[in-house]
Amino acid sequence: MNIKMYTKVKCVWCDRAKTLLGEYQLEYLEIDISDDTIRQKFYEEAGEGVSTVPQIYINEKRIGGYKELKEWLMTNGKE
Repeated sequence: MNIKMYTKVKCVWCDRAKTLLGEYQLEYLEIDISDDTIRQKFYEEAGEGVSTVPQIYINEKRIGGYKELKEWLMTNGKE
């Protein structure tokens, strides 16, 4: 499974998503988009009204943020 998570510093939801993935021993690539310019460009390229972090992608498909990650894990038998 290929997991990418776009995050920024001082983001409680990013920290929660990292903790959740760690609880299930799932490895992920963290991409820090703390820089405002880089983050805004990411939001524009992500489309679909994306305007928050974390944004989590599993196998190149956008799952969403922390809440959606938790739901994904439940649906896929990981929780």
